[in-house]
Formats: sequence, C-alpha cells, structure tokens
Amino acid sequence: MLAIVQEPNADLLLQRAAHHIGEKVRDVLARRGRANIAVPGGRSVATIFQMLRQEKIDWNRVHFFVIDERLVPLGHPDSNYQLLKDHFIVPLAKEGAISPENAHPFIVDPAVPDRGARAYEAVLADHGFRFDIILLSSGEDGHVGALFPGHHSVRDAHHGFIVMDDSPKPPAERMSSSLSLMLTAEIGVLLFVGEAKREAFAKFNDPAIPASDCPAKLVIGMKNATVFTDLN
Repeated sequence: MLAIVQEPNADLLLQRAAHHIGEKVRDVLARRGRANIAVPGGRSVATIFQMLRQEKIDWNRVHFFVIDERLVPLGHPDSNYQLLKDHFIVPLAKEGAISPENAHPFIVDPAVPDRGARAYEAVLADHGFRFDIILLSSGEDGHVGALFPGHHSVRDAHHGFIVMDDSPKPPAERMSSSLSLMLTAEIGVLLFVGEAKREAFAKFNDPAIPASDCPAKLVIGMKNATVFTDLN
C-alpha cells in the first residue's frame, strides 16, 4: 500500500513525516515489543530527528542503524551516524530517554576488503537482521541510500551491507544497505523535499521507469509505504 502526502510548506511536511514515523514506531512496539529503524543523512532528516524527539515513545526499545554511510571515521562531520547522534541520540540521552548504545554506527575497517560491512551485518543479526521501519530521502537522480540509477549498487544481489569505491555521487567510497535488505522493512517513509527533487519525483511517478533507473521506487514493494513531498 502506497500513500502520497503533499504539503507545500516544507516545515509542516517534515512535521507530518515525523509524527507519522512516531505513530508507526508505537505500532511496531505494540506488536513486537521492539523496533529497528534505518535512517539516512541530510538536512531534512536532521529536522525530522529534532521533531521526532517530541514523540512520546519508549525509545529504549528502539534501535537505530544507518542505511548508508560515507567511509569516514566516527565523529567525522560528513558521517550520517554523527547526524543521528547530534540531532537525536545525544539530546534524548541527556534526558535519560534513550541509551546511546541503541544507535549502531557503521565502523570503517580499512584492514579488511569489506571495510567493516560483515561486522555491521553481525550487529544487525543480533537484532533480527531486518529493518522494521526505513526512512529514505531521494536524491536528485532518484537514488536512495547509496543505491544509484543504472549503477551496480542497485543490482547487487548481496543481502546485507555493500561497499563501493565508485559512487556516482562524491565521495566515491561509500557503504549502503543492499536493495534486498532495504526491502526487509515493513514500513517505508520516502522524502522528496525541495525543487531540486522534482525530476526524481516525476520519475518515481512514471510507471514506465523501472526501479533500476529510479531506486526510490523500491518502496512500492513494501507492505506500508508513504511518500512525503512538498512538490505538486
């Protein structure tokens, strides 16, 4: 089931998206007792993190993973995990509302060929090797995570985390959840925010364009997916 929420005011849109995620987290917790959420980076996502802190949720039963990551050290300003930590985990941890250990970083290990991907899979395996909820933010070309149109990343059959040295979007070295891992999520939330995403949104809505040319379309295969956009 796919729903599209259109709200021209970007702040109101992100507020609605944050509340929607909060409702879905409460639903998953009521059914399963715990929840895994996969998150990307980006300015819009940082705003959602800030708004999501206001939701009344037992965050200690929620675990966070990054969908994708630049291959940078922990603490690096370009790290998606650092964005999650700064805008969500640290403020809530100061209130005693979440344990910092509930946010799981991807730790780059340059000494192994997979750069730490198998080690991150082991962490996810301890939590069921699945995502309950996935938050995605489309790029201008329709990419999500580090799955890019027409690129080997979107065709990679590995079920887990993949790494690449040739990302079409700099930096070239990145980690990403594979397509099949993203599709373990029962609930998907996809953002198309800003005029720069208009072409990607048009591709998303074009039934003739396959997911390999617009990876954001992967949410169509989820049980429950909602698109939030300020475009018409």
